[in-house]
Amino acid sequence: FTPNGDNINDCFGVPFWGDVEFFALTIFNRWGDKVFETYNKFDCWNGTYKSVPASTGNYVYILTGKTQCGIVNKKGNLLLLR
Repeated sequence: FTPNGDNINDCFGVPFWGDVEFFALTIFNRWGDKVFETYNKFDCWNGTYKSVPASTGNYVYILTGKTQCGIVNKKGNLLLLR
């Protein structure tokens, strides 16, 4: 994603989740530091860490939720570009 203020891919999150009993999105940098965490399905990461723009590079996300269809656990990589 490209958090550069053009309102296109400026925030990494889940665009539509539906009804959930539980939601968690956590993002880590390549050193394992937690750079973002939310339990609100409407929140997204704007590419900052400690109120400073995060470095360009690869980040890991962990997404957990409990929906009407069951438990969801997803892990993956995202690329932050500046």
